[in-house]
Amino acid sequence: MSKKVLIIQHSLVVRPAYVTEFFTEHNIPFEILPIFDSNIQSKLPDNNTNNYSVIVSLGGPQGTYEDDIYPYLKWEKSFLAAQLTLNTPILGLCLGAQLIADVIGGHGHIGEYGQEAGYVQYELTTEGKHDPIMSKLFEEQQNKPLFIMHHKDSFDLPSNASILAYTTNNYIAAYRSGSAFCVQFHPEASFTEFNEWVQRTRNNRPEVYKNLNIDEILHQAQACEIQADKSRRLFFETWWNSIQQ
Repeated sequence: MSKKVLIIQHSLVVRPAYVTEFFTEHNIPFEILPIFDSNIQSKLPDNNTNNYSVIVSLGGPQGTYEDDIYPYLKWEKSFLAAQLTLNTPILGLCLGAQLIADVIGGHGHIGEYGQEAGYVQYELTTEGKHDPIMSKLFEEQQNKPLFIMHHKDSFDLPSNASILAYTTNNYIAAYRSGSAFCVQFHPEASFTEFNEWVQRTRNNRPEVYKNLNIDEILHQAQACEIQADKSRRLFFETWWNSIQQ
């Protein structure tokens, strides 16, 4: 039997979205682990398991620095650390990228440049220009791949991590460390997911968008959805192919 991909989900409101669509389309077996569910927390995998071919750690509203509030994040950090030691391929998305930053000796924190939302611009580093995933995404998307951002948190990295891209707001957008490939953006999210996050944030924490024209950002995101779908598909195809080699 083929090993499954493990998808770690941190919240009902941040769904796997295109992650599971991609795996289903390509007949790749997967398992979703909703670690926020108290019924699951007594059934978490052993840190050193070799039952999974790949691990995908999704986004979520939590902060890496809130593991006293969300103790399951402590488990996830120890699990990811063990899986990095085993050289298991890991994809970290948004919160997932921040958790891995903590694991490898970095530090997750509230971002110093404010909230980022929508289709921001990215700039590759020298290492990013030679990275098999990032270089292909930029080359085939005319240097403007469309990946949703929606975050207030960021992270610092140790010197042995390879930073691949920044946003024009100076946030780290992508990096590598060992068997982990991590991005601050949401390659899995369509306009549907983005709009849901924005409306929920507007209802619960409207001050988050005080320095953003969020209506215009939403309008631009909706207008770009066809091109963004191409970016999503290219991202997952390129990433998956890179870990099969």
